[in-house]
Amino acid sequence: MIYVLDQKTQDVNTGLNSEVEGPCFLATITSIHTGKRDRAALIRCAYELQHYLSFAKDVAIEAVQMLCPPSLTGGEHWRLEDLIQIVCYRGIGTDEGAIVYRTALGTYKLGDLDLRKRKTRQVWYSEQRLRSHIPQPSDRVLNLNEPYLYAAVP
Repeated sequence: MIYVLDQKTQDVNTGLNSEVEGPCFLATITSIHTGKRDRAALIRCAYELQHYLSFAKDVAIEAVQMLCPPSLTGGEHWRLEDLIQIVCYRGIGTDEGAIVYRTALGTYKLGDLDLRKRKTRQVWYSEQRLRSHIPQPSDRVLNLNEPYLYAAVP
């Protein structure tokens, strides 16, 4: 089953299939209330992954993988790769930027910033940050007869 959060109504809908476009992330999660490890969170971009790691409640985040399209890897098929680090770079005195993804199988850069130029650097994801995530309970009340997400993310 696929569970999808409607951003406008905050309702959780279910479906049988979906499609993704561009790189995204798969987080292995465990419910801190039931101990179930039967779901993974699909997160659409690096910024949202940073938000998820900071604010997700009711789950332990065990691992993060990056779903890489062929346009990124140069291969013929999508690949699921263990994520090691995401770094966001911003040029100094310019509007240019880049995000660099490092996985167990490769390093990928999206953006037009020449990394040899002066820049600022911010780590958005690292294995250390994942290990430092401490699961926190939320105060939400669930109707177990309705579809729900394990993670509570504001």
